[in-house]
Amino acid sequence: MIQSNTIKQQQAQRILELFAIARQRYLDAGGNPRRTPKGLKGDDYMTDEERQEALVLGREIFPQEYIEKFL
Repeated sequence: MIQSNTIKQQQAQRILELFAIARQRYLDAGGNPRRTPKGLKGDDYMTDEERQEALVLGREIFPQEYIEKFL
C-alpha cells in the first residue's frame, strides 16, 4: 500500500513536471503570464509524446469513476 502511494506520488509529480514544461514554453512564446492556455491540442504547448504520457499517467492515478464524474 505504501509502495502504491509512493508510485502515485511519483506519477503525480511527473504530470506536474510536464505541465510546468508546457507552461514555460507558453511563456517563452510570448504568452500572457496571467492567462493559462486552453489546454486543447495545439494550445497546450505539449508535444504529442508529452500529451500522451500525461493522459496515461492521469488514467493510472485517478480511478475511472472519478474521471467519469467530471466528464
